[in-house]
Amino acid sequence: MPENLFELKNVSFGYEKSAQVLNGVDLCVPKGKITVLIGPNGCGKTTAFALLTKIYKPRQGVILFEGKDVAEISRKEYAKRVAAVHQYNTVPEDMTVRRLVSMGRTAYHNQMFSRTSEEDHIAVDRALSETYTEEFADRQVKELSGGQMQRVWLALALAQTHETLLLDEITTYLDVHYQYEILNLILKLNREYGTTVLMVLHDINQTIRYADNVVMMKDGNILSAGAADEIVTEEMLEKTYGVRAHIASVDGRKFCIFE
Repeated sequence: MPENLFELKNVSFGYEKSAQVLNGVDLCVPKGKITVLIGPNGCGKTTAFALLTKIYKPRQGVILFEGKDVAEISRKEYAKRVAAVHQYNTVPEDMTVRRLVSMGRTAYHNQMFSRTSEEDHIAVDRALSETYTEEFADRQVKELSGGQMQRVWLALALAQTHETLLLDEITTYLDVHYQYEILNLILKLNREYGTTVLMVLHDINQTIRYADNVVMMKDGNILSAGAADEIVTEEMLEKTYGVRAHIASVDGRKFCIFE
């Protein structure tokens, strides 16, 4: 089996008639690791994410999943192995949490309204338990806080698969407590199940703490990629964001302080 779960080879993309957002990107996502995409707004992070979720197709180049062109993999089969949580999500407010999470099982049915199987019930219950959302499983989503709702979206993804999670700014708009709650949960899933995780994040210190692999992007290009300790340096942060930063160590843990 290939060491990299995903590979982007010379991938370019632009929206309709606009200028290209990605410019011949080469990117590898290691299997069984947590990879974080970072970079300034508009650098192409979310676009690369959308290509990996099969929302868009590249104008040029190829995206491989375990060595196979994702364009040749059906959406249904892909969904059984790759689950995504997008930055913006909508759902009818009167839907219950359990019903929403059960939608993660759609790929395992031939028809939208086919009968729920015992396997479905087990997967949904496990996902609710893993995300600590079972206590409000029968509540309507409109009753939940932002942090609770993010855990529900993650539960939906886990009901779908534990193999691969694609997470676009999953901590955005959450207070610090809920940010670290979500990130610790993701780390636990990676360590216990070997779940491959690709996350888009903005917070550099969260990236340092949780990422095995970091990809720095700017202006639709990959500036640097590799192990977090090697990639997140003062020089690369200044090159990427255009501001000076200081990397400090406290109790053996690295922290970034922007000047």
